[in-house]
Amino acid sequence: MALTQSDFVSPEQYLAEEQLRQERHEYYDGLVYAMSGGSYAHSTLASNFQFLLKSHLKGSGCRASNSDMRLRVDVANCCFYPDVSVHCGQVEAAMLSLPSARIVVEVLSPSTAAYDQGRKFDIYRQLADLQEYVLVDSESRNVHVFHRADNGDWVFHGYSGSEIIQLASIDFSVSLTDLYDDTGIEE
Repeated sequence: MALTQSDFVSPEQYLAEEQLRQERHEYYDGLVYAMSGGSYAHSTLASNFQFLLKSHLKGSGCRASNSDMRLRVDVANCCFYPDVSVHCGQVEAAMLSLPSARIVVEVLSPSTAAYDQGRKFDIYRQLADLQEYVLVDSESRNVHVFHRADNGDWVFHGYSGSEIIQLASIDFSVSLTDLYDDTGIEE
């Protein structure tokens, strides 16, 4: 991500300008960052995950959105475009931002991996409804799932090879073989 301005921008100004832009930008406490494109593997992993979740969630009252749907983290004064998010409850067709998510999936790129695993996770954890944060490696078959326990602690589960990922908050499981289908990334 590249910083696109150095002056403070209010959340309202960011949201108004973002509607007029062709490219997407994330907002972090007054600063606006341009989103960069991803690799074929990155795109395919995000698409695969969103499709698998969408199929699983049909009729459940929850939905899987792709990176076109912005997620607001009001408590941290931020807006992000996660690669995939799962949100439950009512939504309006004209909604421009989701106010919460049960699951956030970020596909890691070399340029954003440290941020997605560090500061961005710190921010996402402030979402009261967030139950699972999923990091998908776009260069090897590795997925990290962080699950919020009943006591509020975050519990880590790592998956590799052809293991089965478990997302307890929506009773979902998928093999890494299916998730990494058509990416060119072998075991």
